Amino acid sequence: MKILISAVGDTDPIRNFHDGPLLHIVRVYRPEKIVLVHSERSLTKHDKLVKALKSIKDYSPEIIQDGGVLPDAQVAIFDEMYDTVSSIVKKYISDDEIILNISSATPQIISAMFAVNRISDFNVTAVQVATPQRKSNEGLRHDNQEDIDTLIETNLDNQSDYENRTLEDTGMKFSLDLTKRNLKALIDNYDYQGALELLRALKLPKKQESFSNIKELRKKLTEISDTIKIQGMPDKIVKAKLLSNQAKSALNSYLNIDRNHKQGNIAEVLIRVKSLVEFILEDYLTNHFLDVITYKEDGKPFLNALKYPEILKKFQENAKKRDQEYHRGYLSLHGYIGILKFFEPNHDLLKHIYDIQEINQVRNQVAHSLQAFDRENLTKVSSAVFASKQILLASFDIDNHWFSFYEDLNQEIKKLL
Repeated sequence: MKILISAVGDTDPIRNFHDGPLLHIVRVYRPEKIVLVHSERSLTKHDKLVKALKSIKDYSPEIIQDGGVLPDAQVAIFDEMYDTVSSIVKKYISDDEIILNISSATPQIISAMFAVNRISDFNVTAVQVATPQRKSNEGLRHDNQEDIDTLIETNLDNQSDYENRTLEDTGMKFSLDLTKRNLKALIDNYDYQGALELLRALKLPKKQESFSNIKELRKKLTEISDTIKIQGMPDKIVKAKLLSNQAKSALNSYLNIDRNHKQGNIAEVLIRVKSLVEFILEDYLTNHFLDVITYKEDGKPFLNALKYPEILKKFQENAKKRDQEYHRGYLSLHGYIGILKFFEPNHDLLKHIYDIQEINQVRNQVAHSLQAFDRENLTKVSSAVFASKQILLASFDIDNHWFSFYEDLNQEIKKLL
């Protein structure tokens, strides 16, 4: 069934010898049911309206008035009208074809009808009607006080060869603007995959100018999304001439940690902070204290105990103090810290590393049990992210501009919108 939902405006049902919007939509679409939404003001001409609607030849629709009468004081309040229109549309949404009149009544009611069509998930068709003059009706007198039979008799649209002045609202510009807004929000949140999926779902007309850079936009979003998926390195970092390969790897790891932290992906941060600091400490110790680390065939790092037995002895003593036995496994965060403390007990790195050790305890609790992350530890996470940056800066010569890499990328992408 085809159902028209319409408010009633001052131009309805007939004005200046032509259909008002409501009557004209009915004439063109011939809905089986017409649902009228009356205000106190429009209710006074209900009978005239019904008579005009039934004057259409070979047409007998069901005409009903939905719900109560809208107080005149409310029809100028958008929020009130949006709630009213939404609730009315919900009543009739099923397998029926719903048509909304977006040309009649107050601007707030028209805007509410338009918003329901463009924003809500309802499958409706919104129709507007152009004036016979194709310009504003302002200055033309209303015919509300005229005899309805006379208005019907002299209505120039009441004939078989009338001009169809309806226009279905595709809302393309509105949809594009809304899509751009959502794309910007996703990009600002570093959700490049979400932005790409939204862009792929966008249906654009053949002739459009709003997304003239859409191919370049898709390309950039695809590149960064694919890179993040495989924990790869963005091309700009790969091509950085002033950074060593080790510095590039450490920087890329930190940027991923920082991005996940800003997105609220705490589990990712907990996993990656320890790995980054282990990578940096291993690189630092290897470059500053030759042969302190030795590597087995599988590439795992071990303390070179033959050359540095005093470090091994220190490890054993520390284990004994904890009533534990020292096992000579491959080196991890704790071992790297022990070696650094042996050689440089007052190194600035150590004060930041302690923040990493503290968050590592939280990481172990989450990783090795079914416990949820305690939000009281959020400050510790933030401190660990900050500490990892300081450790990175203390170990590699990295220019400060690199640390806004993703923010700069976001601005670059948004310029294409």
